[in-house]
Amino acid sequence: MENIEFYMWGGKVRYRINGQEHVLDQKDRDIIDFVLDSLQRYFPEALDALSDEYADSKANRRYYDFRRVDRFVRCNFAEADALQMDIGGGIMHFEEVKCPMRGICRHEHKICKPRFKVPVPEEEGKVAALYSRGLTADEIAGVLRKSIKTVKNQLTSATKRLKLSKTRDLIKIFSIYNITTL
Repeated sequence: MENIEFYMWGGKVRYRINGQEHVLDQKDRDIIDFVLDSLQRYFPEALDALSDEYADSKANRRYYDFRRVDRFVRCNFAEADALQMDIGGGIMHFEEVKCPMRGICRHEHKICKPRFKVPVPEEEGKVAALYSRGLTADEIAGVLRKSIKTVKNQLTSATKRLKLSKTRDLIKIFSIYNITTL
């Protein structure tokens, strides 16, 4: 997925990609599919809430998918900023979106500011969490009383499950989504 910056203008979600500006619509399948895939993989509670919220549109799959992504973007990426791309390097970077419902919305920490679900088994998650805090494989092996080979295998497995290209990307994922423990 290319780098994308979302923002709101005229009541519509817009995005900038490769210096060109567009309005998000049903035809933007690459973006819609990427966001839905990311939600399914990392934020299933958000996807469930969005699916319930827009269930009345299910008969028209393209529109249903668009509505779920449009809402998710509005709640998590719609601030026009130049600090960091909202989607960059295949990872979503959340923003603090100004919303009059903040603090009272029933979807807070579901649709907006969703909780990241680490889709790895508990033991791999423990190893990945320690690795993301800067511990080496040797140090993790000592802390968890495992062999270094087991630790390295679990790091590799967690990397593959999260569909990351490098083990070092675990640090980025855990940092971006503020995962401290499992």
